[in-house]
Order: sequence, then C-alpha cells, then structure tokens
Amino acid sequence: MKNSKTPSGKTIKEAVLSYEDFQDEVLIIEFDSSSINDLRKFTPLNPSRIDAYILIGITEGEAEVQIDYITYRADKNSIIFIMPTHIINFVSGSNDLRSWVLSVSASYMETIPYSKQQPAIISYMQLKKDPLTRFEADEYADICADIDLVRNKVCRRNHLFHKEAVNSALRLFFIDLGNFYLSKREHYILPTLSRKEELFTDFQNLLKEHCTKQHNVRFYADRLCITSQYLSSILKEQSGMSACQWIQAALITEAKGILKNPRTNVQQVADELNFPDQSTFGKFFKKHTGMSPLAYRKS
Repeated sequence: MKNSKTPSGKTIKEAVLSYEDFQDEVLIIEFDSSSINDLRKFTPLNPSRIDAYILIGITEGEAEVQIDYITYRADKNSIIFIMPTHIINFVSGSNDLRSWVLSVSASYMETIPYSKQQPAIISYMQLKKDPLTRFEADEYADICADIDLVRNKVCRRNHLFHKEAVNSALRLFFIDLGNFYLSKREHYILPTLSRKEELFTDFQNLLKEHCTKQHNVRFYADRLCITSQYLSSILKEQSGMSACQWIQAALITEAKGILKNPRTNVQQVADELNFPDQSTFGKFFKKHTGMSPLAYRKS
C-alpha cells in the first residue's frame, strides 16, 4: 500500500475537538468519545498500516487500541507509541474519553535535526514488547505541554521560519519524551529477543514487503530457513494467529487501503494483490469482512 497521507478537510475538523496539520506530514488532533464514530473513516483510526510515528495520549478515561492485532487498554496518563509498518486500529473508548494523537510521517521525521540520535523513543526493538507506557501525572502534564508547543508552532503559519520552528518544537517534544521513557527503563538496555521473537519480527518485516505478491506460507518459511509448520507454531505462540491468518489479515488491510481510492476498480485491486481474477478476490474479501469490495467502499 502506498503511504497514507494525513487526512484533511472540513469533515474531520468538525468531528474532533481540535485539529492542526503541517504540510500533510505532521498531524495533531484532540478528540473525545463523541468523536469516535466520525473518526473511524480516517487513518490512523481505521485498521491501517501507515508509514508514520503515531502517539496516542489518554488524558481522561480509557481506550482500546490494537497493534498488530494485539489489544492494549490505555487509561489516564498513558501513551501508546505506534511505529511505522504496524497495523493499527482504534477499537473503542470510554464515555469520558479525552485523548490526543500526534502523527509524524516517517519521511518527515528524517528531516528533523538530530532525530536519528533519539533511538530511545523511535526504536521498534525497544517498544516492540510494550508500546503502552503509563506516566506519572506530572510527567504526562509536561508531555502535553510539549504537544501544546508543537501545536502553537504549527498554527503560526505566518512565521518566517515556520518549518524550522515546527521542527524545533518536535525535537524538544521527542527529547523530553525520550527522557521520560529512559527513566522507566533500567540503564537503557535494549530488550534481548529470543530466537522465536526474532523470527516473529523477521516474518512481520517480510510480510510487509511481500504480502501483496506472496500469499503462500512456504515462501515466508523458506526465506526464514524454517518449515511452514514451525513458522505457524511460532506465530501462534507469539500472537495467537497462524501464518495463514497473518497473511490473510495483511491482504485484507492492503485491500481496504486500496479500495479507499475511488478511481481504483475491483479488478485493479485484484491485480495489485496478485489474485488470479476479480471473482476470486471478491470471494476472499467477502469471506473475511462479511461484505463485497464494492459494498465496503460504499460503506
């Protein structure tokens, strides 16, 4: 799937408590429980794979978020950090939910000075096992103050050095966030993954790269130099899903993303996802979603 762009326009602005974006690369929104239904049509609040760093902060109430089909329950003063390539889905929120989302595209992150020197908070290996972190009230308040600073700089569109101001605010945000994350991890030691966890991570990377063309479990097992049966047993143990289920879920996610483009017909989707014909793709999609591709697009 091509990289998703930050959503924009009057509809989403009316759906949330506040909304600001910079060059379709940096997005800050605030929302509550009344906004959830309106937001479901927008990435990153719809099941999607997006090439961006996404943070969801819970100011009040509770929220459930799926990351690679594993559900995390976040409560007050919690932050969920979602890495590029993860499949994400905002599941539900409590009636008293108040939250914010910061999304920075992976390509834009590379333009922020010294961003590569902040591995504590943008390392998939470190956050893989636990993307949900609960902060002390004063720590969370400081993080929210930094979010407000980023929002302030984004809003100052007449600033002669607008991009530099936004980048400076983002850099300060990530530095402060990294400080809080590091304070909660003993001596900043990267977690040591077991062999099975390494294979699980390698499979996810292979699936992201090849799922649109390779639907067979054996392809991924061969690339990992293990048997198909062993691959499925590892995935089942690590995630509760077999290799076939992972491949099917990845294909559905890709299909939904492509179907968002009204200029793409169903045959083109079938071709892009390497199905033999439109009928086979349509049956596959309906089996796993309960509706035809056209019905999904209309919904």
